[in-house]
Amino acid sequence: MQLILVLLYSCLLLLVTRRVSFFAPPGISRNAVSVIFLLKISAGCLLGYIYTYYYTDRTTADTFKFFDDGKVLFSALRENPMHFFQMLTGINADDPALKKYYEPMNTWFNVDVLFNDNRTLVRLNAIFCMLSFGYYYVHVVFINFFSLAGLIALYRVFYDALKSKPKILFAGVLLLPSMIFWGSGLLKDGFLLFALGMLLYSLHNIINEKNKRRNSITFFISLMLLMITKLYVLVTIFPGLAAWYWSKRDTAKIVLVKFLSCYTLYLAVILNSGLISEKYDVVDIIYYKQKNFYTLAEFTNANSVINIEPIAPTAWSIMSHSPEAVLRVLLRPWLSDISSALIALAAFENMLILVVIMISLLSFRKGSWMHQPLFYFSVLFVVFMFSLIGMITPILGAIVRYKVPALPFLMFIFIAMADEEKFFRRLPFLQKLVKPGRQDS
Repeated sequence: MQLILVLLYSCLLLLVTRRVSFFAPPGISRNAVSVIFLLKISAGCLLGYIYTYYYTDRTTADTFKFFDDGKVLFSALRENPMHFFQMLTGINADDPALKKYYEPMNTWFNVDVLFNDNRTLVRLNAIFCMLSFGYYYVHVVFINFFSLAGLIALYRVFYDALKSKPKILFAGVLLLPSMIFWGSGLLKDGFLLFALGMLLYSLHNIINEKNKRRNSITFFISLMLLMITKLYVLVTIFPGLAAWYWSKRDTAKIVLVKFLSCYTLYLAVILNSGLISEKYDVVDIIYYKQKNFYTLAEFTNANSVINIEPIAPTAWSIMSHSPEAVLRVLLRPWLSDISSALIALAAFENMLILVVIMISLLSFRKGSWMHQPLFYFSVLFVVFMFSLIGMITPILGAIVRYKVPALPFLMFIFIAMADEEKFFRRLPFLQKLVKPGRQDS
C-alpha cells in the first residue's frame, strides 16, 4: 500500500509541476525540473532507508522523531478532535488533558531557548497524515514538493540578477550533494527551504512592483513560517531584508553603504541585547548553545566531533571568533575528517565548492551583479550563517546540515563573479552541459 501511495502522489505532484507555470523557471526545461523532483524524492527515501537500517535508534533520528510524534498528534483527531485542534494550533495547548499525547512524544518538549521549533515539523507531519494513512515515505514525497517550490523560488530570484547563466545557476542552487540529500529528507531543512525561498521571492516581486497585494500576503506568511521553523535563520537575514528593500533603486556604492549600515546597527543592538533583557541576551544564548552541543555530542557519542576554541559570553569573544568560524564551516569536513560515507560526501562537496571559488576568483570580472542588492544580501547572509554555525557547532555532521540553506547563496556569489569564457576554458567538460551565454550587461 505504501509503494502505491508513493507512486500515486509522486505522479500527481509531478503533474502539478508540469502544469503550473511557477515550476517552469526561465532558462530551464520542465523535464529538468521533473528530473530534479524525482531525484529529490529518491534521495529523501534513501535518507529514510539509511536511518532505518544503519542508524536504527528512532528516538535519536530527527526524521523519525518528527514523523512518530506527528502520528501521535494525528491520533487525537479520531479520539478527540478538540484535543487535536488545541495541539495543532497551540491554543490552550497546556491543557492537562493533553498529557497522554505528550508523554509518548520525543520532541514536543525540549530545553531549547526562545522557541521550540520541533513542534512545527510535528504539526506538519500530523497534517500530512490526513492524506498519507501514516506512511513515512508518502511524507517524503510531500516535503519534497515544498522543498522544490522553495528552491525554484530562489532560482527565480537569482535568475533575474544573472540571466546569462541559467543552467550553471540552476545546478548551483539545486544540485549540490548536501542540498539533494539533506534538503530532501523529512526534516526541517526541506520546509525551511520552502519558507526562505518564498520569502525572498515575494520580497523580490514586491520591490519590482509585481502584484504587490498577493506578494505582500505571501511575504508575511513566509515570514511566520520561517519564524516557527528556524528562528535563527530569520534573525540572520532580518537586516538584509530591510537593506534590500531600502536600497532597491540605488547605485552599487550606495547599496553597499546601506547594507553595511543596517548590519552594523543590527550587530550593535543584538550583541548588547542583554542590557535590555537577560532572557534574550544573544551573547549568552550563543555561549550556552556551544556548551549544549558539546553535551549533545557526548550524550550521543557523535563520531565527527572536532575541537573548537570555547567562546566566552562576551561580544568581543563572539566577534573575534567569527572569522575562524566562517572558514571552519566553509572548509570542513575535509578529506582528513572522513569517518563515514556521509562525511565523505560532504568533503567531496567542499572540494567542489573550493574549485568553483578558485575559478571564480581567477576569472573575476566586474559586472551588473555589483549593482544588485541581492549580491550583498547573499554575502552577508553567508558570512553571518557560517559564523553562527561555526561558533556553536563542534559536530561535523551538524555543520553539514545546518549550512544547507546558505549554499545556494554561496554558489550565487561566485557564479556572479566569474567570467563565463574564462570559467569554461578552465572546465571544458562543462561545455557539453552549459553553453556560454551572452555577457552580463
